[in-house]
Amino acid sequence: MLTIDKYAYQNRWIAFSPSGKALFYLAILILSLTGPVIVQALLFLCIVPLTLYVVKIHFKLYLKWLLLPFSFLLFSLLSILISISKDPSSFITSISIGSFYFGISEVTITTATQVFFRSIACLSATYFFVLTVPVVQLTKVMHQIFIPKILIELTILIYRFIFIFLEEAAAIRKAQRLRFGYYGLKNSYRSFGMLVNTLFNRVMKRYNEMVITLDVKLYQGEFHI
Repeated sequence: MLTIDKYAYQNRWIAFSPSGKALFYLAILILSLTGPVIVQALLFLCIVPLTLYVVKIHFKLYLKWLLLPFSFLLFSLLSILISISKDPSSFITSISIGSFYFGISEVTITTATQVFFRSIACLSATYFFVLTVPVVQLTKVMHQIFIPKILIELTILIYRFIFIFLEEAAAIRKAQRLRFGYYGLKNSYRSFGMLVNTLFNRVMKRYNEMVITLDVKLYQGEFHI
């Protein structure tokens, strides 16, 4: 079981209505997307401690998950913050490279600030939803909002294959490490290539086994969810 999934099944709100949690998530997500910076900052400061309490998770682990997408956010903020122009008069500070100026203006600072607080507010809201609504409850919500059955079935199959993928990858990598497969850069590249190849073959084998199992159970093209 994934760590996030484990927390989702053990949180304090596990008995609450999944529809209610989905509506709560939708409300704070809309506020995070449309509210002013001060509202987004307050939402972040409120949702984080609420998540820590409800999910019963250590702050260090939550912070680790929170920092995962920050590399992408950082590059996005840099691309917003730094502008290029031939006229440096609108920049607060700038450097010249040839006939162009790279600098930061008040407009880019304001835009980057808005994007930053909007992103962290939405991220904290999404983590709260993911950590309090396990996939079984998510399936119920999808039924209630009339998501097509084929999409729900695809969601469940993808969810199932995530575990198969991680399980097989962990087993292969452990076997390689025991044989010093990642000792040195050259060996690491070779071992990684072998891992990808073997992983693909094993996952396809597990998929074929699942198809045979479904055929044995007289699968008629529809899961009864």
